[in-house]
Amino acid sequence: MEFNTLIIFTAGFFAFISFLITIWNWKYLDRPRLRLSDELFGDIDVSITVLIPARNEGKNIREVLTALTYQTYTNYDVIVLNDESEDDTAEVVSQFIESDLEIQLIDGESIPQGWLGKHWACHQLALKANGDYMLFIDADTVLHKNTIKAAVNEAIAGKSDLLTMIPARCANNFIERTLYGFIDWAIYGWLPLQLAHLSKNSYLSVSYGQFMLFKRGSYILSGGHREIKDIAVDDMGLGRLIKSSGLQWTLKDGTGMVTSLPYNDMLETVKGISRSLAPALNYRISLILLISLFLMGLFFAPVFNLYFYVINGDQFEFLEILSLVTIFLLLGSYLLCCKKFSHSLLVVLFIHFTVILMIFIAYHSLLSNLFRRATWKDRNMVIKKVKF
Repeated sequence: MEFNTLIIFTAGFFAFISFLITIWNWKYLDRPRLRLSDELFGDIDVSITVLIPARNEGKNIREVLTALTYQTYTNYDVIVLNDESEDDTAEVVSQFIESDLEIQLIDGESIPQGWLGKHWACHQLALKANGDYMLFIDADTVLHKNTIKAAVNEAIAGKSDLLTMIPARCANNFIERTLYGFIDWAIYGWLPLQLAHLSKNSYLSVSYGQFMLFKRGSYILSGGHREIKDIAVDDMGLGRLIKSSGLQWTLKDGTGMVTSLPYNDMLETVKGISRSLAPALNYRISLILLISLFLMGLFFAPVFNLYFYVINGDQFEFLEILSLVTIFLLLGSYLLCCKKFSHSLLVVLFIHFTVILMIFIAYHSLLSNLFRRATWKDRNMVIKKVKF
């Protein structure tokens, strides 16, 4: 078998697998449901503490806290940690102290050696929490009024130790929309979520820092942020930690319930994605290289094969048919993902550009960590070393 033929067959096989997983996830992944039985799922006995680490979030924190004041769930309190902010974050939060929202504002302590900043902030917040459940959200995450009630209902019904949700992401420009669409497809089109929920393999999971609802005792039992204090992708690290501790991890669709506010500009978006890619791939050069080659073969080999067919005027044979089917399967998978998570369907037309851009960002992430230049909010994010 020629090398070109092998690549096309391989691309076709994986495109088919991705399409099947997408269809499977389309039927399986749902949103938390509001249940009717207040006697079983009411707010009386289950208390929630919402925990928000905030560093230089004066632009977003007002909208986040305002949304919390409208929650239909009543038995909850909020703690915000001001993580050495240099803007008006503390002043904005203080304005809510006299409101109906039960809220505390605490100042973060200096970061100990070996800890990353956000992890240390979340650890301090966890020590202050008294609720039966602890809900970590980012300081740029806005919740729909029924979100906490539906999530608590779902967590109780499903006996979840950690319930996390895929958020809707706001974007300032079309480039950001293409990137967010690809990120969601990379999960939705490749991770069979029903299998992930049943499996004890900790790597068969994905969690989102915008919404992480922990049973308080389970968080403590797993070790919480202390156990992942030097892992840059804290949300993925915590999800894997819950599963490796033999506890129940649950992922739900959070579109319409959890919204992540946009970055300030496209450069900040790229930097935000870059800071997570190398850590998510365990800082391994070989893994990033393999995934890059895989994506190039998957998306570009069928297109090039059809291109050379057109310019050479060859006969339309099985390999060309397979290339065309592969392209339609990939676009179909991507289209369903964009529809599921409310991305513009136009981003599907730019998928090949998006793949190249994501590969570029992955190598930027790798080099930033290799040369210890990865930062976020003026703090160094590099503790672990890049490995082959």
